[in-house]
Amino acid sequence: PYIEAPNTFSVASGTGFFVSKFGHIITNDHVIDFCNEVKIHYQGEIKSTKIISRDSINDLALIKSEIKPEDYFAISKEDINLLEEIYVAGFPFGKHISSSIKVTKGVVSSLSGIGDNFSIMQVDAALQPGNSGGPIIDQKGNVVGVAMAKLDFEKVLENFGAIPEDTNFGIKSSVLNTFIKANNVKTK
Repeated sequence: PYIEAPNTFSVASGTGFFVSKFGHIITNDHVIDFCNEVKIHYQGEIKSTKIISRDSINDLALIKSEIKPEDYFAISKEDINLLEEIYVAGFPFGKHISSSIKVTKGVVSSLSGIGDNFSIMQVDAALQPGNSGGPIIDQKGNVVGVAMAKLDFEKVLENFGAIPEDTNFGIKSSVLNTFIKANNVKTK
């Protein structure tokens, strides 16, 4: 959620996921954009993190906590194929609905994003504000992408006279792997 009040500060939220046993977390760059401090909620506690790296072009961010997670996600070495089933995990609308993780199911609808951007894939699994930065997972439990955005409802309605349905986007695992490798993070 976004909160703004006199004499206070703006707050944003999104989703992130552990990619190493050393506390490395992936999220979107736009989730932490303009933040001086990034905190995570983990097992009922609020923990501080350090921003390690940001890629505004591919909308990725790497942060690190002192947490040694019980489990972390493996990143797929291969990009997912068209029509494969996927699951998107995250915290849509933050804690306003509930504090438990939510999961939606869908398929890969396109192997490119807007403007034929091949670093992005299109999925039909529902994405809402707060899903940004969450993992897109294949049926084996591997991360095949990072939830990024949904098509802008108002712009599509204005330009095409139709309401977009199930048109959501994620960053492909090949881009994520390059980002992680460039930052010397060891993953499984």
